[in-house]
Amino acid sequence: MEDDKLTIVAKEPCPQVDFDFSSNRFCISETCYPENTAEFFSPIISRLEQHLGTLSGAEITFELKLSYFNSGASRAFSQFFDILEQSASAGNSVTINWCCDAEDENMIELAEVFEDDFEAATYNIVVEEAE
Repeated sequence: MEDDKLTIVAKEPCPQVDFDFSSNRFCISETCYPENTAEFFSPIISRLEQHLGTLSGAEITFELKLSYFNSGASRAFSQFFDILEQSASAGNSVTINWCCDAEDENMIELAEVFEDDFEAATYNIVVEEAE
């Protein structure tokens, strides 16, 4: 079903968005510094929030695989994380994976900033070796 997926192809400064609502797998990747962050992310956040509100006892995976993001995107990620934490508190099994290149110390440090924001959701910083 077409409504089960939300795909936005990466085109700088906007990230790749791959949301599969039927499998509850959500990924944002590439670079992320939209000119108007709120305008870009608001409909995505709303759709995710609406979807998560219909779930009970579901397994949900949210991944970030970013090479760069700005402070506006960081605020949007905080909104995503709040919604995901609420969903986990409501009884869903929520895993958040922030994937970082092992050589990108700055990205790893940025991912660590959010680490303490979760009680119900599982938050992982996944350090990947370059191929």
